[in-house]
Amino acid sequence: MSSSVYLAIPLMLVLGLVETAVLPHFPILGAMPQLAFLVALAWGLLYGIEEGAVWAFFAGVFTDFFSITPVGVSSLAFMVGVTAVIWAKQALPKSRVLLPLALAGLATIISFILNIILLRLFGTVADFQSIAILPTMILINVLTILPVYWLFYFLDRMLRPRRVQL
Repeated sequence: MSSSVYLAIPLMLVLGLVETAVLPHFPILGAMPQLAFLVALAWGLLYGIEEGAVWAFFAGVFTDFFSITPVGVSSLAFMVGVTAVIWAKQALPKSRVLLPLALAGLATIISFILNIILLRLFGTVADFQSIAILPTMILINVLTILPVYWLFYFLDRMLRPRRVQL
């Protein structure tokens, strides 16, 4: 594990606060983007499974801290969603536009369904009616991943330029 965890903790803390204190006042089609989840996914797409899992863990912890869900539920759901799509990414052709879109949709489906199942097991959710918001969540996360992914991509290129090999 690299030192990126020192960046992940404060960033996910801020994103967790923004998701619970600011974004509910500006819903898009009745839902809001999962910024912490999308940042963890974008980081994982750029740096691999291990980095993505660590970032997804902290995204879930801080999402749970500022919500009514039991701590660890979102962490597990986010980690499974992020690691599954990053693992699947290895078998797919490389693309900086279509791949993040498709993987964001798939990761949203995986993490959302696992989150609902875990909340049902813990008795926090009485039924599966909240799954009706899943198509909206997929749309919002798919549309939001590109700006997040490209921001991290350009920051990475500026801060860590690659050596040119001749």
